[in-house]
Amino acid sequence: MFKLTIIMTSLLFVTSCATTTSKLNSGTPVNIYGVTSLSPQNGSWSVITSSGYQVALGAKVTDNGSGVINMSLYEIPEFLSDKEFLSHVVQHRASSPDIGRFELKENVEKLVNLNGATCVKHRTISQDNNAKIDSNKSAVMQIEYIGYNCIHPFKKSVGVHTEYSLRHFKGKEYPELNKSAEEFFSNIQFKEL
Repeated sequence: MFKLTIIMTSLLFVTSCATTTSKLNSGTPVNIYGVTSLSPQNGSWSVITSSGYQVALGAKVTDNGSGVINMSLYEIPEFLSDKEFLSHVVQHRASSPDIGRFELKENVEKLVNLNGATCVKHRTISQDNNAKIDSNKSAVMQIEYIGYNCIHPFKKSVGVHTEYSLRHFKGKEYPELNKSAEEFFSNIQFKEL
């Protein structure tokens, strides 16, 4: 699943550059069915895609970097324990096909609670060996992801995936990623479906 997310994130960013999207003011509600948060304070975020089940935001958040936020719902089986849920998420995040473009550099997954929901938090760093930087050029870039896969607290058969990613040139550090991502996640509220 995380390889698929990497591909999707890259495609979403390319798409966002090619189309006109609506800009969000800082603190604008971002909603899908049963889940809400607030748009980030940093950067100039735009809606890339939005439906009842998924929302994606994109922004240029550094001189040479871009950010993407995804929030989506998906169907999950009901789990007998939190450890069973952790195992399920770990297995599914690693099950996407390897297409050769991305190299996994770091991945950590752990059980946590997020605003009343049982979640698996991940922090992943991948190298994109063919990042599109304009219509004629590609480069090697790094993508850092912080995200959660959660069991919706009001409906145990619904999974909630939310992820904040930053794509930037390798060798640069962006400590504000943690702060900005955690600010977005701390505003997440789960509601009746």
